[in-house]
Amino acid sequence: MMSKEEFVNQVADLYTHLYDLVYLRAHPLAGVLLPDPALPAKEKAWQLHHLLLRTISELEPSSQVPVFSRPWRRHQLLVLRYTKALSQQAVMEQLGISRRHYYREHRIAMEALADILWGLSDSAAEAQRAAPPSVAEQASLSRLELLRMETARVAQANRYARVPAVLERVLPVLGRMLQQRRLVLQWTLPETLAAVSIDQSLLRQLFLSLFVYLIESTEQATIRLRGRDDEEDVRLTVLVEPPDALTPGTGAETRERLAALEEMAALSGAQVTPLCAGPAAGFEIVLPTARRTVLVVDDNSDVLELFRRYLALHRYHVATAQTAQQALTLARRLRPYAITLDLMMPDQDGWDLLQMLLNQPETRDIPILVCTVLKQKELALSLGAAAFLEKPVSEQALLSALSALG
Repeated sequence: MMSKEEFVNQVADLYTHLYDLVYLRAHPLAGVLLPDPALPAKEKAWQLHHLLLRTISELEPSSQVPVFSRPWRRHQLLVLRYTKALSQQAVMEQLGISRRHYYREHRIAMEALADILWGLSDSAAEAQRAAPPSVAEQASLSRLELLRMETARVAQANRYARVPAVLERVLPVLGRMLQQRRLVLQWTLPETLAAVSIDQSLLRQLFLSLFVYLIESTEQATIRLRGRDDEEDVRLTVLVEPPDALTPGTGAETRERLAALEEMAALSGAQVTPLCAGPAAGFEIVLPTARRTVLVVDDNSDVLELFRRYLALHRYHVATAQTAQQALTLARRLRPYAITLDLMMPDQDGWDLLQMLLNQPETRDIPILVCTVLKQKELALSLGAAAFLEKPVSEQALLSALSALG
């Protein structure tokens, strides 16, 4: 039986090799956390990778936890270091902490992750013993497809967010506070509101902090949120009605809380501006619109033009590449929303290009949709493709695959 300290060290080792799938599938904890003997080694590595990312999200602080508190900072440390794969130095610079402070917070965070996974290891082993053999033996292609798409969605969640979806996770948390202050929170957003290029967890924390500030400064009023697209930005206004119901303090604590909001927004490229002139009382939030660029990789110029026509009317920007080298260069520079990849390339095998894209830090989080005449769906998915589309690809099939990414 592994001791708790040994388990913590093994968990830390898992996160060190989070993006090394070959290492993950042979790790001692792979069989402990995912004990299904029928699970193929490659699929087990992807499931373990996904489990580790989900466990980080479970440490996201609630709205009651102050921004820049230790729990908040530890969660951000994990997100920056492992979800976003930043270097240790970059994490220290973004959080404004020393090396010694980093190591201390990192160790505490690892212990918290290990506590969650320790419980899961016991539950997984018990469930495996109780499961009938027929369940344990089911490892189908459809399951692999779902896994690949879910992995791609998790990767996209760290790059893009949809404001309505984030608000739906925020508002239930605020229910009791709103009731106590006799407030009503309403929001009206257009169905076509563009996605924004902000980490979902950071945007959620920004909304929580802003609403908590307004709730604590307001009583017997309506807080109304509206939004609109404005070319390169999504603009939100959060107004208190009537305006004189908002009575923020004027002391150092209030200034510090407003500064914290602005600093959090700046971390994600957003802007938060207090509105306190004339009939308006509240905030304006400006969020950068996600440019959903799709990189189409195919040596056939007719296919490039066809895909461009498919996507042009659906708010996608299209970049094209006809060689593997062009594809690598554009993928690193553009960091596209997704890549469609033909496997029959003239200068380099498409399978090699797929592995190169998935193994490089700059491109490994970009979902790849393999589009080919080859009947190699299972192989493409097992090697890490997010989806497989057999040529000829219809407009609906392409749009559905892209939409499924989140």
